[in-house]
Amino acid sequence: MKRIFFILYFLSATAIITMAQKMNLNQCIRYALENNLTYANKNIEASIAHEQHLQSKRDFLPSLSAGSSANKRYGRSIDPTTNTFINQDFFSMNFYLDSELELFRGFTRLNNAKFKKLQYLISRENAKQQEMEIVFAVMNRYYDVLYFSNLQNIVQEQVELTTLNLQKTEKLIELGLKAESDLLEMKAQEATEKHNLVLAQNQYEQALLSLKNLMNFPADKELSIETEETSDFVGALFSPDEVYASALGHMPSVQRANLDMEASQKQLNIARGNLMPRLSLGASVYTNYADSRKEHINPNDPNSELHIVPFKSQWNQNMAQSVYLSLYIPIFNKWNGMSRVKQAKLERTMAKNRQQEERQNLYQLINEDIQQLNSLQKEYNLLQTKKDALQEAYVIAEKKLEQGLIGVIEFYTAKNQLAQAQSDWMRTRLQLKIKEQTIRFYMGEKVY
Repeated sequence: MKRIFFILYFLSATAIITMAQKMNLNQCIRYALENNLTYANKNIEASIAHEQHLQSKRDFLPSLSAGSSANKRYGRSIDPTTNTFINQDFFSMNFYLDSELELFRGFTRLNNAKFKKLQYLISRENAKQQEMEIVFAVMNRYYDVLYFSNLQNIVQEQVELTTLNLQKTEKLIELGLKAESDLLEMKAQEATEKHNLVLAQNQYEQALLSLKNLMNFPADKELSIETEETSDFVGALFSPDEVYASALGHMPSVQRANLDMEASQKQLNIARGNLMPRLSLGASVYTNYADSRKEHINPNDPNSELHIVPFKSQWNQNMAQSVYLSLYIPIFNKWNGMSRVKQAKLERTMAKNRQQEERQNLYQLINEDIQQLNSLQKEYNLLQTKKDALQEAYVIAEKKLEQGLIGVIEFYTAKNQLAQAQSDWMRTRLQLKIKEQTIRFYMGEKVY
């Protein structure tokens, strides 16, 4: 009984510890990738494309088929063993083994194998693109949760300070050192800040729920995130051309456009190959059996009794082999082949345009992100200075309020300005973190 109690206690304690465990950004991203169904389907599509590529290689092997059929014939029909008409019921069977090797088909099989390989590589880039989208979506929602969590702490701190000042003011009013109107002003401020706290809590819960949905995390389980520090990042050290040159080598959208361009060329080669002759080599083995085939028991005595030739004897006697060489020359197919060639050329032109478009979009996106990063860096530095100055101003205002040198309204003006500056500083700090991670990803660094 004690052992059972100890096991139950251990499992309960383990469950509590597990539920209370926090997740950092990397853990959230990994969890999302492991549980995102869209990403899982992209990987499955890549596996299907890989199998199609392997099958395109197997198409170079010769085909081999075997078959058999059994028939029961009634009345007048052809005896399959003698090819003569007979008028009797009989049972027959035939067996065959065929093999064919395609020698030449305009290199379509070779181009098809290359095309399937490119399709497989494209499907892998699609999976990488989906992975990248999930990573950045989780990152943005993670920092949303972090922002509203910190905002909630700031507002909570404001409420606690207001409550503390309210208690001090009540004591000063009792001593006759403060007017009762100051108390009313503080109560109104306290109600406003409590309302702001409720709003911040709701925003935090909504951001956390959005993160859970993206991660496919169970909604009925608790999820808490760890606070991350933002390292300094000087965006001006990297020019758009440097980042662009690095991004061209690994960005999934660009790689996918490059592969699509190559695949369109292979499709054109396949369309042209279908206009060329085809040459095949084949061989087959055939035999049959019929109970209509009979022979004399004594071959030297034509009057001897007839009996059905045994299966083994007919198998050997009726055996036939053949070897053939087949040539197929397309002459006229209603211009279908030439039409496919023209379509393939147009698709190749479209693929080339998409390739250029993807590169242009990437270059523009990198320019925008670097410009925003530099702006955020400057804004962050200014807000840091502003926050520090307003912090000192608030401390001074608090001392003046205690000495009766300023009114409640002036004090809360300084207090609200500090809270707003802290909120703006924190928001910019997290935005800077996201842009930092984005630039790092462009330059080939793993962000998780």
